[in-house]
Amino acid sequence: MKVRTLPFTLIARNPAMVAVVLILAPVALQAQTTVAPAFQGAITDIRTIAVAAGTLVAGLVGLVGLGRTAYKLSQGDTDSMTALIFAIVGIVLGFLANTFIA
Repeated sequence: MKVRTLPFTLIARNPAMVAVVLILAPVALQAQTTVAPAFQGAITDIRTIAVAAGTLVAGLVGLVGLGRTAYKLSQGDTDSMTALIFAIVGIVLGFLANTFIA
């Protein structure tokens, strides 16, 4: 059975392929940089939506967790601290989503 080699090993074995890759690499990078400014508005919009969605979902999780904590504390349940930790984690994740995505 013949073992297939990876394209990288083919390039490394053939010096002409190395030269072709080195010549074409700046062309590929230049093509990426000329297209990128056209999509900058879309990237900004997607980041804004991601920040808003992440903050909203984690904030709601935190709010539900705080509500569960209040209910369990009023009922004398011993599991109220788990709900409190759940709420704190949700709120912290909301702040992280707001900070790191933006």
